[in-house]
Amino acid sequence: MTDSSAGSPPAVASPPTLDLFFAALGVDPQEPLRDLVRAARSLRGHLAPLVLSVAARQGVVVGSGSADELRRMQVRVEDYRELAALLAADVPGVRVLKGPSLEQRYPEDVLRPSGDLDAYVPNEAALWGAVTTVLRNRPVGDVDVTVLGSGAHVHWVVVLRWPAQDPILDADHRVELVTFAYPGEPGVVPVRAEPPRDQVVCDLLAIAEEAFQRPFSVKDVLDLALTLDSPGCPPPKALAEAADRYRLAPELLRLSEMLHGCRALPSAANDRLRELLRDPAGRETEARRAGETGSGEPEGAWTREPCLNSGRPLHGLRLPSEPTPGPESGVRFHAFADGVLLLCPVGVFLMVETELVSPAAHESALAELRRLRALDGARP
Repeated sequence: MTDSSAGSPPAVASPPTLDLFFAALGVDPQEPLRDLVRAARSLRGHLAPLVLSVAARQGVVVGSGSADELRRMQVRVEDYRELAALLAADVPGVRVLKGPSLEQRYPEDVLRPSGDLDAYVPNEAALWGAVTTVLRNRPVGDVDVTVLGSGAHVHWVVVLRWPAQDPILDADHRVELVTFAYPGEPGVVPVRAEPPRDQVVCDLLAIAEEAFQRPFSVKDVLDLALTLDSPGCPPPKALAEAADRYRLAPELLRLSEMLHGCRALPSAANDRLRELLRDPAGRETEARRAGETGSGEPEGAWTREPCLNSGRPLHGLRLPSEPTPGPESGVRFHAFADGVLLLCPVGVFLMVETELVSPAAHESALAELRRLRALDGARP
């Protein structure tokens, strides 16, 4: 069977209206807009600025507080857009996921909110290059590091934060740099390191991947609708094949089903996608049920760091450190009696599996760091 959507221009999706949000959030449309905004605030995903933006587009006069909330979100979105351009210019192989590229598919007068900026980098050298770009261009005040072993590879997550324009009302601006495309779910779907070449496919699968972290929202549904019906979107057959290859067919089908149930967002492309996803979603669901979740790495493939060979992520607890003989230009893991230290360009971290660390373990890590600094200072 041929893909009837291939080769034909997509229908242009209708701009979102407040009716879409009243229905999606379960708010009676006879209730005041205030109730809809309150419902939007109760959910993750910065939905309130999106609702306010659509309201303003429909001619609703927003008050000074709402107008400033929209302005601050616009500042955040522009901040991420500028940073994405800087990363693309400085770091070979960087791929920004979702945010800026999805934003281009929205009507010009509808603001797509973004909580953070997600970027893939192909290796450790690119990772630290990207970190340097962010540190050089933004007033970063906080850095988190997570590492995990995947077969013979070490994968990284580095999160950098800096204050929002209104740090009391708004969450910090945040960029997440990762050396893999999709993290998966332990015991369900493995890490998939390489992103798809096509940006649209990459973005839609990144939205589908979010299902492992949180429920889908009306913003995800809107992202899918506006992307499917935009110029340059691959045909449904290509999207379904990519979802199958990246083991995300069940998640993309779930999102497609949600869009299908949205009367305000009819989409012939989604109808076809939904049909094409059913078989691969069924196969993937059965594979997960049968426990066929291997990482694809040959048996016995280990990382160079024994502390990572369990496959479980290790999170970095930043250690306050005294002035060093010189900044850490490289990366090294240092095992000691009570744990593992990570010394890297953004600081020194005690690597832990849980949030709770005993005072004794923390003090032992500090003592080991002081010992290492003394040794480094004694070297010629």
